[in-house]
Amino acid sequence: MVGLRHVFKEASMAGAKAADAHPRPAPARPRPLDFPHYQVHGDIEAAQQYARDLNRLFLGLEKGVSPLDIEGLNITLLGEVPLDRMVPEGYLPPKAWFEDPSTTIQLSSAEEVITNPNSGKGRPGHKEFHTPAKELRYHNDVCFDSIPGRLGGKGPGPVKLSHTSKFYQNLLLMAESWDTSKDHYTMDEEGKEMYTGRRYGAGHEMPPHYREDTISAFVELCAWPFQCNIQLPRLSVNRNLQFQDRYFLIHGIMSTVCRNSTDRQKARRGILEGPLVGIQCRNATEFRTARDRVGEGKEEILHHLLEVGAAVLLAQKRAREGKKEDKPWNDKYWTNAKRRHLGELGGYRQDFETDVKARMEIQADEFGLDPMDGVKMEKKISKAKYRGKNAKDAKKTTYVGPHLAYWNTKPPESLWEPKVEYRMIGKEPGAGVDHIYLISSLNHHISIVNIPIDDRYLDFITHGSKQADFDPSTQEWWLLEVKRSKWYDLFDPDDRGEAMRGIWGVMAWLMRDFGKA
Repeated sequence: MVGLRHVFKEASMAGAKAADAHPRPAPARPRPLDFPHYQVHGDIEAAQQYARDLNRLFLGLEKGVSPLDIEGLNITLLGEVPLDRMVPEGYLPPKAWFEDPSTTIQLSSAEEVITNPNSGKGRPGHKEFHTPAKELRYHNDVCFDSIPGRLGGKGPGPVKLSHTSKFYQNLLLMAESWDTSKDHYTMDEEGKEMYTGRRYGAGHEMPPHYREDTISAFVELCAWPFQCNIQLPRLSVNRNLQFQDRYFLIHGIMSTVCRNSTDRQKARRGILEGPLVGIQCRNATEFRTARDRVGEGKEEILHHLLEVGAAVLLAQKRAREGKKEDKPWNDKYWTNAKRRHLGELGGYRQDFETDVKARMEIQADEFGLDPMDGVKMEKKISKAKYRGKNAKDAKKTTYVGPHLAYWNTKPPESLWEPKVEYRMIGKEPGAGVDHIYLISSLNHHISIVNIPIDDRYLDFITHGSKQADFDPSTQEWWLLEVKRSKWYDLFDPDDRGEAMRGIWGVMAWLMRDFGKA
């Protein structure tokens, strides 16, 4: 899959510069940009009563969502929050860092940023920030023309992209679906609509992995200087949010930012520590119907709930530090030893053996084999199937019947991610609140989301502790205050610079050294 993506990217970039200026059949018209909003319309008292039965609330989310779900979960949403309120004071890079460090006047003590990363490496400063930030603020056309292969081998591009080449390669693929700045429509002699511009399709038709690759490359610019990396989810079970004895798959959370292990031997094995920050990408472009009021569309409510679910999932993972996994399938009838070896199901075992022998006898008669050759009850059963006259053409295949599939049923090895040591990096020892950060992406925009989660809330969601004493109208720890920055446009150079400044500030705060900060 990765190889096909690379080939497609090379083919797309080579000669694409010239193709933009040639008329071609018009792609699908772009849809107006839209984003999820939230506005309280329901009855607060009804929502509080609704929240007292959390089992009904969470199970009802599978059937559909409504504004009552957000109010019942006691979620407060704050939008367009300035970056200086998203990141604690002293960690957000000053805007003077966009200037060349060799010509910038020495910063005052109030503007200096305290970044003492607990990775054991030197702290990144003005110079490390300025180089990628400068490249992000170049004009789109200049950067696209500087991508290797973009000009068809006609020489180097206008600028050299030393840090952001990977990001702009992926952003160009997004631009071919979203960038309407060069759209121009004409009619040919036959009356057909022709098009010149950058787009080859509409934004809602774009493959999801274009956005995922672009956002990952963008966040990496801020993660690498702090000795961190992007961790992709290996299995869907790694995205299961635990609610007491139930598990909910969180859709849309693509990857997390983790710290490289400070132990040299573990680092060589690819062991990561964290997670620190979550990255959530969604393909949704329409959030309400014509009949829905703003804030009541199912897609926009679902988006808010998915962000909260992703934040709680990150908090659950971080809270695993120093703990041993308690697998939910332990001592279940479908995983115990008797069931695995059919110890108490003698009749079923007899049917199984009869079924296997009968099938092998039929196959042996067809291929001229010994009917009992290779029959092992606790291993896979293979048959020789000849596609030609020569023995070299023989191919071994595996037969798995219903009984054998039942016998070989195995539970998952783990719900925890391999090669990840869970750490609460950035949480002060003894603090009762964990500040969770998400990088959320919609359309061609990103936003920084901050959700402080109280330890009592996390314990309540995970284990159901003290549910009998729960009163949502009086428990302050139950309140979830979701703060979101503005939606930064990745096609806007100034927005790209501000988004990097915000993510850099988040990384600086999470990677701070508590002994020096």
